[in-house]
Parts: sequence; structure tokens; C-alpha cells
Amino acid sequence: MKKVIALAVAIATFVITGAAHAECTLNEPPTIPDGTGAAEADMVAAQKAVKAYVAETQEFLACLEFEGKGKGGGDWTKRYNDASTRMEKLAADFNKQLRAFKSK
Repeated sequence: MKKVIALAVAIATFVITGAAHAECTLNEPPTIPDGTGAAEADMVAAQKAVKAYVAETQEFLACLEFEGKGKGGGDWTKRYNDASTRMEKLAADFNKQLRAFKSK
């Protein structure tokens, strides 16, 4: 009986790990409006979209960290760095457009 329970736990762990691996996906970043001509509603919507994307990226990064534990380097490291860079660039682009919007 103990062997059956141990086998069931092992299978469940394998399935959960496989599901976690499959869930490491990230959507494309949102489009940022041009701050010099955008309406306030457009900038507010962009801000919400950026915040949602940042949260999604942080979940993606945590998923990749979980996936890459015990592995040195590899594909997950590149995906992690690319996603981090994309998130930082999006935030910087939004802030630039927000400054342009506020200066008009």
C-alpha cells in the first residue's frame, strides 16, 4: 500500500511539474500611445496595460526560475533575461510618453 501511495505522489509531482513548465508563457507587451497627442483616457488605459504586463512578466520570471532550479544556464536564462529587458524597456517607454503627455 505504501508503494502505491508513493507512486501516486511521484506521478502527481511529475504532472504538476510538467504543468508548471507548460505555463511559462508571456504575451506581447502592450502598445504605448504617443504622449504628445494622446488623450488622457488613452494614457490611463496604457498605464493599466503596462501594470498588468509587468505583473504578468513577474509571474513569468518566477515560473522560469522554478523551471530552471538546479539547471545552470541554458534556454531559461536567456528567456528570463529577454523578458526582464522587455519589461524594463516597456516601463521606460511608457514613462517617456507620460512625461511628453504631461508637458503639453
